[in-house]
Amino acid sequence: MKPVLVLGIFLLLLAAPACAVSPEGEAAQAARQAIVVALDPDRHLLSGESTFVFASPAPAKLVLALNPRSAIVSVKMGGKEIPHAFSGGMLTISLPSTGNGADRLVIAYRCVFDDRLPESTVTAEGSFSEGTASISPRGVFLGTDAGWYPVPAGTPRKRTVTVSAPAGIEAVTAGRRAARRTEQGQNVSVWEEEHPVERLSLSAGHYLVEERMAGGVALYTYFSPGNSHMASRYLAAAEKYLRYYSELLGPYPYEKFAVVENFFPTGYGFPSYTLLGSTIIRLPFIIDTSLPHEIAHCWWGNGVFVDFRQGNWSEGLVTYLADHLLEAAKSSREGVGYRSRLLTDYASLVPPEKDFPLRDFTARSDPSSRAIGYGKGAMVFQMVRKLIGDDPFFRALRSVYRERLYRTASWDDFTRAFSREAGSDLSAFMAQWLNRPGGPRLSLTGVRREFADGTWRVTGTIRQSQPFYDLRVPLRLTTARGDRDETIRSNGGETSFALLSPEEPSRLTLDPDVDLFRILSPSELPATVNRVKGSRTLVAVVTRDCRADSETLRLLLESLNQRNAPVVREEEVGTSSAGRDLLVCGNPASDGLLPPAPSSVSYSVGGFTVEGESFAESGDALFLVTAFPDDPDRVAALFLPRSADAAARSIPKITHYGRYGYLVFREGENRKKGVVLPETGPGIVNFRRGGS
Repeated sequence: MKPVLVLGIFLLLLAAPACAVSPEGEAAQAARQAIVVALDPDRHLLSGESTFVFASPAPAKLVLALNPRSAIVSVKMGGKEIPHAFSGGMLTISLPSTGNGADRLVIAYRCVFDDRLPESTVTAEGSFSEGTASISPRGVFLGTDAGWYPVPAGTPRKRTVTVSAPAGIEAVTAGRRAARRTEQGQNVSVWEEEHPVERLSLSAGHYLVEERMAGGVALYTYFSPGNSHMASRYLAAAEKYLRYYSELLGPYPYEKFAVVENFFPTGYGFPSYTLLGSTIIRLPFIIDTSLPHEIAHCWWGNGVFVDFRQGNWSEGLVTYLADHLLEAAKSSREGVGYRSRLLTDYASLVPPEKDFPLRDFTARSDPSSRAIGYGKGAMVFQMVRKLIGDDPFFRALRSVYRERLYRTASWDDFTRAFSREAGSDLSAFMAQWLNRPGGPRLSLTGVRREFADGTWRVTGTIRQSQPFYDLRVPLRLTTARGDRDETIRSNGGETSFALLSPEEPSRLTLDPDVDLFRILSPSELPATVNRVKGSRTLVAVVTRDCRADSETLRLLLESLNQRNAPVVREEEVGTSSAGRDLLVCGNPASDGLLPPAPSSVSYSVGGFTVEGESFAESGDALFLVTAFPDDPDRVAALFLPRSADAAARSIPKITHYGRYGYLVFREGENRKKGVVLPETGPGIVNFRRGGS
């Protein structure tokens, strides 16, 4: 099992496995584990009791993982205290040789969980501690690596969890909710797992619970009173996406799905539930972006587990099947736009020193690793689908899901399934994308067109930079009467081509539908927020018109992964900023500091206009990114809040719109967003009418 994160806060909560050793030296699997915990939020305290029943014969020695701050109250078998030792988070128990498999091993313990938690979503990606675990009056979060219960190496065949907390506090963990009651001032819930996951998480808070059944699956929302009005929308969306993925991939693998509100900003996905921070739940796009992403993880990552020895394939696959596929379902244009943004992210956020092979990706820790594991991973699945066809592609996914459900799967398992459906060995094709960093760099050179005998003939060369890839490169001739597509195989430095058309072509485009993963050149990159996040030379410039205070600017830079960027006043800008990227707060006094704005955006001291709409109210703010015409490698961002309050309200949101080039906020809510795409590049040739 693995948790997953969204919105700039995705982390894998992994820890080294504990050991449970049988007489033969193999991991002993308990027939049953019953976990009973009582939560005391005022004292940050968990009091627990874990009962194991082993199949006969019982192991001679058992080693369990437990939070090292725990205090062991007792360890008993058959009602009698037995020898044990606890050190460094490992509880070692010597079981009596006279015992049998039916004897109950009962471990009682206590532990205080009071980790310091993040306060806002402004922090950059990867800034959360993997050990985050807290019990407090605000809420309870105990992650899969918190050690809040004794963890054996072998996952028990059956497991129940009973949680009690003060009345008004509801708890959620994996499995089916078998009981829920209030007794003696305590809320009690009982959870049963038909297929126990490797490690459990636990969440609790002052929730109002809504529920419904959908196709035999229990759906829940656990929301605070302030967000409970959104419960019906989330339940309806969860039902829709569960049905969609069940039809596409196979039956939903768990007993329930719950959307749970967290008291600090997260976007975690666990088997059978997702944990979203209060502010994240309220974001308008979450219900149709992050929610289906987390639901898809119930199939991939939390249903079929990841064999991390070969890298984490699940983030790329879920990005492809959720974020990408739902965009592509709207229209082919939206699908092309999404894939284009993935390539833009990679080129903007992955400098050579941070690049690594996709097979080495395990978890997202910063924007670079996300662009590799999520973006490049998704593009690999797109390339496989285009290579073998839609039906074989989805048959292969369904076969991996069917064969590896509740077990680990690797990239090799997917390669074998794709090869089987394709009827040919795809090992070499997959290896070039999994084992190398980076990707191909492509351009069109020497392109000419000629008209003879009633036919237009377009010739030229596809050029690859080393190292070479074995590619099927799509080319498109655009004419007044439609497009003509052809695919050219390219596996070396230069590949010649000749295309014929009865109509006069006006344009030749390489990979027009963005079906190939490749490294875009600077001239192909739109200016976006992500290019600011990926900058290695950024300087922040404060003008006299800047209406954000120094603390707000610091938070803005931190959210953009630029906490170390120098901050200077406009009058101090000189040769030190030459060749560097800029982030300018307020209207600059110097006309030459920023590149020209796109035609859809204009600004002045009195306000700004975007897409023909004027904004001049105190709650308005503009964030605009542009490229320098004479140096497409460089970008400049303009942050133009109309007041200090507008600045403070907008900065937590800007980082979440990384793929856009301009953003407009009013009272902290996004009103407009867009990107200006380059019209030229090494993969586009525009012909002059009647010319060559």
